[in-house]
Amino acid sequence: MLDGIRKRRNSIFIGAIFAAIIIVFIFWGMNPGSNNADRTLVATVDGAPIALKDYANLYKREVEYFRRTLKDQFTDEMERKMDLKQRTIDILINRALAINAAKEQGMKVSDAEVQDAIKSIPAFTVNNAFDKDQYFKVLNANRIKPADFEKSIGDDILASKMRDRILKDVAVTDADVKAAYERDNRKFDLDYIAVDAESFKKGVSVTDAEAREYLKKNGSAFMVPVKIKAFYAHTNPADLTKGVKLSDEDIKAFYERNMKDFELPEMVRAKHILIRPDPAEKDREKAKKEAKAKAEDVLKKIKKGGNFSQLASVYSQDPGSKTQGGELGWFQRGVMVKPFEEAAFSLKKDTVSGVVETDFGYHIIMVTDRKDAGVMPLKDAEVLIKKTLGMQKARGVARDMTAGLEKSFKDAKSLEELRKAAGSQKAFKASMTDFFSEDDKTGLAGDDILRAAVFQLKAGEVSGPIDTPQGLYVVKVLERKEAHVPDYADIAGKVKEKVAIEKAHDAAGKKAQEILKKAVGGEDLAAVARKENYKVLETCYFTKAQGFIPKIGVFTGDKPKLFELSKSAPYYAEVLPSNDKFYILRLKGVSEPDESGFEPRKEAIKSRLLAEKQEDALNKWLKDLRGKAKVKIYEDRL
Repeated sequence: MLDGIRKRRNSIFIGAIFAAIIIVFIFWGMNPGSNNADRTLVATVDGAPIALKDYANLYKREVEYFRRTLKDQFTDEMERKMDLKQRTIDILINRALAINAAKEQGMKVSDAEVQDAIKSIPAFTVNNAFDKDQYFKVLNANRIKPADFEKSIGDDILASKMRDRILKDVAVTDADVKAAYERDNRKFDLDYIAVDAESFKKGVSVTDAEAREYLKKNGSAFMVPVKIKAFYAHTNPADLTKGVKLSDEDIKAFYERNMKDFELPEMVRAKHILIRPDPAEKDREKAKKEAKAKAEDVLKKIKKGGNFSQLASVYSQDPGSKTQGGELGWFQRGVMVKPFEEAAFSLKKDTVSGVVETDFGYHIIMVTDRKDAGVMPLKDAEVLIKKTLGMQKARGVARDMTAGLEKSFKDAKSLEELRKAAGSQKAFKASMTDFFSEDDKTGLAGDDILRAAVFQLKAGEVSGPIDTPQGLYVVKVLERKEAHVPDYADIAGKVKEKVAIEKAHDAAGKKAQEILKKAVGGEDLAAVARKENYKVLETCYFTKAQGFIPKIGVFTGDKPKLFELSKSAPYYAEVLPSNDKFYILRLKGVSEPDESGFEPRKEAIKSRLLAEKQEDALNKWLKDLRGKAKVKIYEDRL
């Protein structure tokens, strides 16, 4: 089952390497271009860093995907077997390799391409249009610098261009499509016997000697993780901004240093009247012709002196602007569809366009105001500058304070001295934890940066200032319990239960193998089943395309031999384990696919086959790249 799940998800993993995954980090947290100490890194690729925070956020996203998909079936054990941690770091490593390869081949990304990509992100739109204030608001809320974000988007576009170059010659033939249709839609009906491991548990006994030996060989399954107890002080720089003083010179210098951030694009303010083709009219050309004629009639009314806003409220079929007299507000290039944009930006103030056709219908546009491209005046930028610069200075003040606390924490010989040291800085709040592990994901372990830094400390050691999105921390580890396997006496019950389960599984598996061997050897399956007190059941017809065997729920994506069963070789060669049961499968019947179903599905099958071929090509290319690269992974941080 796990191999099948991996296969289904693999295309998403591969796709993520070449997609704009930075958008994910807007909502899960992001730390692009981190240049902090090595402890904030999870890997390097040819010297380029991969931040631990980026890895942790993407890993969290993958875990949530499987938890939603598999629900109760997604256990901690399954997560370990799927090796999601390794696969997540592989996404980030391979993505870095792809970007480096694109740069080596001379690929470039223009500012216009980056801008267009950003404008297409829904998080930055207001009323279906890109909004610059919303853009800065979202980035600021996630503590992302525009320059860092734009660089990341540029890297995404580079990776996408690289992907297109690799895949340009990958193709699928009609013969491939026809063969896939027949293979995927041939119907199979199976007889099966289910041997339940639960029925073998009653007769299982486990001695202390067996349990002790099992613990000796499988101690890692009972391992208690590293646990620490810590004292820490924390401050949020936002609480210090009120005490920060900014001079006019500071504000002016920041403005001049970051002039590019205050550039304003050419903008127009416009109204429009939209006439849509009648969706109920089956003849689309007739509907378009009638809509255009209606738009031209409205345009005549405007040219004769009709009030544009009043006519918009009567005739326009754009529900978003109709009640506002057609008002669209201010917008810049790249926000509206191309024909609309070209018409609007070609108009002078207080002039009206002709009838403009877009995918939405027919528009009449009136530009009511214009703004040339330029730079936001200092007086208009001052509020934003004060907020940004104030936070920067407050963070600097907080960092100086934490540096002072680090020495005090090291010198403190008791908990009381630690509290006294923390209390010397009013901006800090001090606290002490109970013992916690990395798996607790609460308190200090709830933040990826803190967790990575704190669990490297030994008992008595003090961290340097740890800078996180939530603020700055100084942490002293009071006690540390290393990972260990508990004494047998403390976990005897758990060990015996585990051994009993495995014994029952082994017994059920052996019984299923015995039944399969007898049936393959020529004995009647029904007779064997009766003798062993089992029933022969039927799955009902299913296809490879369905992905699962009905009634028993076994995944078929990684079992191609199942669909090669025939009258001369009707038994599946293996016993299939699933959910504590072991299944013996025998072909009951085969039904060929209906040829009439091919044409309607032809394009969908072709798309799927193309995606599979593309995935294979990308995998091969990435494997070759990885073999030549210098990759360092900090395994202890995965």
